[in-house]
Amino acid sequence: MSSAEGVEEMGRTTGVLDQQAGLRTRIIYWLVKRRRGRVHLAMRVRAFDPKLLGLAVRVDAHTSSEGLVPRKLKELAQLKVAAMVGCPL
Repeated sequence: MSSAEGVEEMGRTTGVLDQQAGLRTRIIYWLVKRRRGRVHLAMRVRAFDPKLLGLAVRVDAHTSSEGLVPRKLKELAQLKVAAMVGCPL
């Protein structure tokens, strides 16, 4: 708590770290690192609930799979949406 303002400061969560993760979560982290280059904070926060993490990975796999829309166009759309909502990538 800040004594000057009387306002409590909240720390930012780090999610589930590699050392804290169970076997299944570590395997998912390894797959994500291989595909994306790193494990994003959102994925680490989802790891607090293993079922949610598994579902998020499945959704990511379905949306990133090759189909009617090329991968490059999907990445471009993702960047555009992130820019529109003010989300840093």
